[in-house]
Formats: sequence, C-alpha cells, structure tokens
Amino acid sequence: MKKTLLIALALLLTSGMAIAQQNGSQGQGRPDNPGDQQYRNSASQVERLTERLGLDEVQAAEIAAILEDAALVRNEERERSRAIAMENREITHAQIMAILSPEQQTLMQEQIQQREQLRQTLEEMGAERGFGRGHGKGDCDG
Repeated sequence: MKKTLLIALALLLTSGMAIAQQNGSQGQGRPDNPGDQQYRNSASQVERLTERLGLDEVQAAEIAAILEDAALVRNEERERSRAIAMENREITHAQIMAILSPEQQTLMQEQIQQREQLRQTLEEMGAERGFGRGHGKGDCDG
C-alpha cells in the first residue's frame, strides 16, 4: 500500500514538474518576449494616467521610466522564482528516484517520456490549429 502511494506521489510530482517547466519556459498565452508586452502595458498605463490626471510630457516620461523599472524588477523576480522552483523540482525528483527500485525507476522514466511525448503532440496540434505560440493556420482560415 505504501509503495502504491509513493509511486502515485512520485507521478503526481513529476507531472507537476513537466507542466511547470512547460509553463515556466514557454508561458502559455504570453508573447515571445514578455518585456514587449510589459512595455505596451506601461505605455497604455501612462496614456491612461495622462488622460485622467492631465500629466505634462515631463511627468509622463518620468512615470514611464518608473513603470519600466518596476517591470524589469518583476521580470527578474519571476526568473529567480522559476529557477528556484526548477531546482526544487529536480531535488525532489532525485530524492524520489533514490527511494525507488530499479524497476520502478524504469517505469517512472517511461511514464515521464510518455507524458513528454503527449505534451509535444498536443503542442503541435495546438500550433496547427492556431493556438499558443505557434500561431498556426487555425480553423477559420480559408
């Protein structure tokens, strides 16, 4: 019973690792360069503030610089968090693998590979349909 629970936990953790790595490295729904998106958000935020508060050009430029600096800090924090999470996933995976028998380790690696193949297949299908970063043809194109 304990072995079954341990294997289930290991599979759950590795599933989470694969999903988190995918999301962390690719960022579903995000543009290829998050900095560009944040620049657009900062620019639109400055425009809104200019309209609402009647900012002059100097104030708008200073606020834009502040928002850009804040976006850079957020990006750095996000990258640090991703690195820490990835390291934690790798340590957890290694600890779990150390507990498993060689046969269980082989089974786990096979399941990880199967999950990765499925993820790649789904990603390719999404790209063909126009979802995600692939910007494929989609169903509506004639």
